[in-house]
Amino acid sequence: MSEQGEKVKLRYCESGPLHLDFHRTTNGTIAYIREKYGVEFLREIIRRTAHDVYRAIHEDLKRGDPEHLVAHWQHFMEREEADFTISRDGEEITMVVRRCPAYAWVLKRGIVPDEAFCEQTIALNNAFAEGTPFEITTKVTGEGMCVQTIRRRRDDTK
Repeated sequence: MSEQGEKVKLRYCESGPLHLDFHRTTNGTIAYIREKYGVEFLREIIRRTAHDVYRAIHEDLKRGDPEHLVAHWQHFMEREEADFTISRDGEEITMVVRRCPAYAWVLKRGIVPDEAFCEQTIALNNAFAEGTPFEITTKVTGEGMCVQTIRRRRDDTK
């Protein structure tokens, strides 16, 4: 729900069978790209994903509306049974992830998550924030744990 009590229509809200092995494939892909082409190339791929694949979320953020991204977080975290909370303090929105389902799934399969595994979240949030009135910070707080915060940028010109 938006702050105005309206339900946000999600553009990205798969509801069919859940194939968590996607996370194992993602981990392998991240490792391959990082090793073969470097972290900066990986970040650029993720940046383009944020701007092109998740265009509707990025466009809403550019218009000053974070609710599509928040609804996206909520949908996928609930769908994958993450241990998380989303809270609001004024215009600041924080998601605390205590158990990332992607990270946990990879570990459950006996695979060590790539050193850049969490970079996908950091880079995606950084790209979502580009050209918007928001900054989105991602702080990794442990294995499969992070705090993601959306807040309006401070206007240093005044």
